[in-house]
Amino acid sequence: MQPSRRPADTPFKQQRLNAWQPILTPTYVISTFLLIGIIFIPVGITLLSQSNNVAEITYQYDGAGAPAGCKITANNEGKKCTIDIVATEDMKAPVYVYYELSNFYQNHRKYVKSLSFSQLRGEMVSADELHEDCKPLDKVTEVGGAGVELKLNPCGLIANSMFNDKISLPQASKWTLDETNIAWESDVNDKFDNPEGFKQEECDCPGGAGVLTACTSLCGVTFDCGQKGVYFQDPDTLKCYAYEYPEDATTQYLFESYPLIVYPAGPSPNVKNEHFINWMRTAGLPTFRKLYGSIDTDILKGETISFDIDANFDVASFEGTKAIVISTVSWFGGKNPFLGQSYIAVGSICVALAVAFGVKHMVSPRKLGDTRYLVWKEA
Repeated sequence: MQPSRRPADTPFKQQRLNAWQPILTPTYVISTFLLIGIIFIPVGITLLSQSNNVAEITYQYDGAGAPAGCKITANNEGKKCTIDIVATEDMKAPVYVYYELSNFYQNHRKYVKSLSFSQLRGEMVSADELHEDCKPLDKVTEVGGAGVELKLNPCGLIANSMFNDKISLPQASKWTLDETNIAWESDVNDKFDNPEGFKQEECDCPGGAGVLTACTSLCGVTFDCGQKGVYFQDPDTLKCYAYEYPEDATTQYLFESYPLIVYPAGPSPNVKNEHFINWMRTAGLPTFRKLYGSIDTDILKGETISFDIDANFDVASFEGTKAIVISTVSWFGGKNPFLGQSYIAVGSICVALAVAFGVKHMVSPRKLGDTRYLVWKEA
């Protein structure tokens, strides 16, 4: 005899569980709308008030409509300029400094996928895995190196399109720009690391700017500061930087078609740099800003704060803009009037609907379950 396949005679298996379905009576609907309005309007007023208390100044320095002083037309142009921003109101420390880009789609599907999480954690990655994760930019052909192919570290479109303008305050400025603690702690500690055995070194170059001066690398080999790749001379500090990867690790190379990881201290394969970590956290909208640093001294109304810009990131190629944003924050965060306005708008609509339904119910009430409103289908 075959066992029965009939479900057990329980409320759950026989679908006899008690159910509750609200009956939308006029009183219930009016009360619900009124309650939502009473909650949303005060919340919206609070959020809007906090947003209005945030002092924020935006200065566009490149792209359509910007002054000509900082505009560039090619990547890594290195054009130096200074912009002056006048505080329109008191800004209490800490004052945060952001860079803002427009018309840059970091949320594009192919762009977002072009990175290797394993490589960014400092793990050894095979060439096939890099090709799959970072396509279409996992390797380059070495310029002047007999066509030798070099694997990029870090590879991918995100890393190799990093914003590389250098923003700083003049030495004579009364303020200082702190570029530490600008990335998420979890990203710094858990998601980014250099390969085991990675080394970096800097040395002084006695020559002048633009002069190819010999320095000694980590391996004891003399190289020219002007050589691209893992050697670099900072034109401001005149220091040479050398980077060495462990054996069999992927090799960093300065890809000339992209501003590959030109940090404020020069191009570097050091993925622990917090500017790089911030850039790798891709934005969801084409206009976005990322934290560059903070100023720990108050800026008073009427004071002028100057920023020195070393412009390297070209926005003309994609019809974008670049801007510096200085802003304070509240307990709620930065300036965001839209959220408060949305709460107030939704709350106001709900109150208006509650009043309209209430008036309608008082003027011409409808008896619940009135059979006059039933329409019978005639045979």
